[in-house]
Amino acid sequence: MPIYQLLCPDCGHRFSGMVFAGTREPECWICSQCGSDKARPVPGEAPVPHPLEAAHGAGCPCCGGGDHVYPKR
Repeated sequence: MPIYQLLCPDCGHRFSGMVFAGTREPECWICSQCGSDKARPVPGEAPVPHPLEAAHGAGCPCCGGGDHVYPKR
């Protein structure tokens, strides 16, 4: 699950966006500050893996990855 650093050209806000495992990068990113649909990944900055995914390579527990057992509801 890569985490991208994003930049909004309309307001200059810099923020992070994550692409969940098994999905693809969105066609447009929405700025979390002004709502513009023109935000883009920061040029020259490669996405980084989700910290829990990098730690054990199986995904994060919040997304069903890893060896975590959750009680049935």
